[in-house]
Amino acid sequence: MSNDPWWRNPNIVIPSLVAVLTAVLGPLVALALTGSGTVQPPPPPPPSTSPSTRTPAPTPTPTRSHTPSPVRTTPTSRPPCTPGTASPALDTDQAAVCALLSSSKIDRRSCYSRPDLESVAPWNALTAITCETATDSTKIQFLRYRTVADLNAYLDRAAGSVNGLGNCKEGQEANTTWYHSSGSVKETLGRKVCIFLKDGKFQINWAFDSERVVAVREDQSAVSVASWWDKNACLLTSC
Repeated sequence: MSNDPWWRNPNIVIPSLVAVLTAVLGPLVALALTGSGTVQPPPPPPPSTSPSTRTPAPTPTPTRSHTPSPVRTTPTSRPPCTPGTASPALDTDQAAVCALLSSSKIDRRSCYSRPDLESVAPWNALTAITCETATDSTKIQFLRYRTVADLNAYLDRAAGSVNGLGNCKEGQEANTTWYHSSGSVKETLGRKVCIFLKDGKFQINWAFDSERVVAVREDQSAVSVASWWDKNACLLTSC
C-alpha cells in the first residue's frame, strides 16, 4: 500500500474528477441539446418589398361651375326719320324731309343731318340731310328750300353758264327740266342741272318743285351716275 496522499494517486483522483464533471456538466449539455422547456414561435416573415396592390381611392373630379354663354344681341336698327336718333341727329325739319323719301329706294335709317349745307353759299338750304341708297349705299344729298324761287336760285348758281343743249343721260352738262311719265301723261316735276365739278366729278341736281326739294348725286363716272339717275330719279313718294 502506497504512502502518497490520496490526491496524488491517479487511481483515486481521475475517477473522482470524472464523477464530479459528469454531475455538473451533464445537465448543461442536455439543456443545450434539447433547448429550453418553452417552445418559442417562429420569427415573423420579413416585410414584403413588392409593390402594394391596394387600389388607390379615385381622385374626385373638380366640379366646374357653369358660366352662362353671353347673350348675343342683334343691334336694333333705329327708327327711320326720327328726330335725335341719327349722328349727327336729325331735327324736326330734317326728319320731315326724310319722311318724304321712298323707302324702297332710300335707306331712311341712314339719313343724318347736314347743317353745313344750310344757310351757307352756294346751297343756302333751309334744311339739308344726307341719306344712302337702299341698294348700294350711295350717298344722296337732299336740300329743302323755303320757296320754289329759293330752290331755283340755287339751281341757277349750280348751273352757272351751262345752257340746256347737252344730254345729261350721255354724261353731258345740261340745264333743263325732267318729268315723270304715267301712261301717256308726262308730268314735269322740276329742273335738272348736270355739271362737271372742279375735281372732275359729274354732278346731277334735280328738283321736286311740289316739295321744294333738290336731290344731288355725284360720281367720278358721268355715264355711271347718268345711267343710275335714269332708273332711280323718282326718290320721293310724291312721284
